[in-house]
Amino acid sequence: MLALVMVFALCACGQKAEPAAAAPAAEAPAAEAPAAEAPADDTVYELNIYHTFPANGHEEMWFQKAAAEIAAQTDGHVVVNTAPDGVMGGEDEVNPQVYAGVLDMSLSGPSVWGGNCGVDAIGWSELPYVVDNYDEMTALSKVLPGLVNEQLEATGEADKLICIGAMSQGIRCLLTDKDHPVHTMADCKGIKVRVPSGDVYMNTMNSFGCSAQYMSSKEVITSLNNGVINGFESDPTSIIGRGQEVAFKYYITTNHIASLNLLMISTPRLAALPAEYQEIVKNVFIDFCAQEVEDRVAYEEADLQKCVDAGIEVIELTDEAFAEFKEAGTAYQQEWLKQYGCEEIVAQAKELIAAELGK
Repeated sequence: MLALVMVFALCACGQKAEPAAAAPAAEAPAAEAPAAEAPADDTVYELNIYHTFPANGHEEMWFQKAAAEIAAQTDGHVVVNTAPDGVMGGEDEVNPQVYAGVLDMSLSGPSVWGGNCGVDAIGWSELPYVVDNYDEMTALSKVLPGLVNEQLEATGEADKLICIGAMSQGIRCLLTDKDHPVHTMADCKGIKVRVPSGDVYMNTMNSFGCSAQYMSSKEVITSLNNGVINGFESDPTSIIGRGQEVAFKYYITTNHIASLNLLMISTPRLAALPAEYQEIVKNVFIDFCAQEVEDRVAYEEADLQKCVDAGIEVIELTDEAFAEFKEAGTAYQQEWLKQYGCEEIVAQAKELIAAELGK
């Protein structure tokens, strides 16, 4: 298995390895920084992806596929290692190090990247109800890396970060314990709900009337059992990957955030590779992330059934109740867009989504 949990911060370069079989690279934008010369020997370059998602999760599975393809296309000259389960720390610890060029790559939500790295405006795609179904989410995933890179260029941050893919974490719903079924937004009042880091999640849950509390995903089961929280919000595949289906009772179809996480790489770390390898790395990750998004839909459906089989009750909101949640979430969305001046890019994204869907 290629997943080698790396506990050091700097990549080792110049190691020797026997080359593997090569395949042609696809096209992708070139890196901003000057590239290293193509190697004339058997130099091996390592890239390390540090992320908080489960080692048995969907994201890690697709990272392994991409790593194998990159190894094949570079004749074994680029090795991609992964460190899942937050072994290097949470997003708030890892992302700034990628931004600073200390670590190579990480996968995280747009709003979390924005908050961690001082480019809040890139967080718009993670706002509630930008899209709320899988067709629109898939279409958005195809144009999102390009839009984010345009923002990074416009804000002078392209010399720090490059987005090389968007991975689906499904469409998030509200999940509560046996004492807190939710049928309307009024039922959310005072419910203590765990959220991941980032103001977007906190404010979205608070807009529903919940009392949002940040904590690590590793604390969810214990905190539910001890009554520290009454619920959390997530997607079925993440729930099953973390074994959380044993800890809650109700799955409420709020569909509040279509979670597309950004795979970011440090621009200087990418530019340390020879130009041909840079292109391969970018193209492979763009392609395999797009495949992950499409593949995720079936996983989400199957894993929701696993939740039901484990005793979870799905509460399908009525159209009227869903509209109430959407109105509250959209009000917060519009406030955020105005604050960060992102109305235009969201309008552009919606046009691109419509074009992708042939509307």
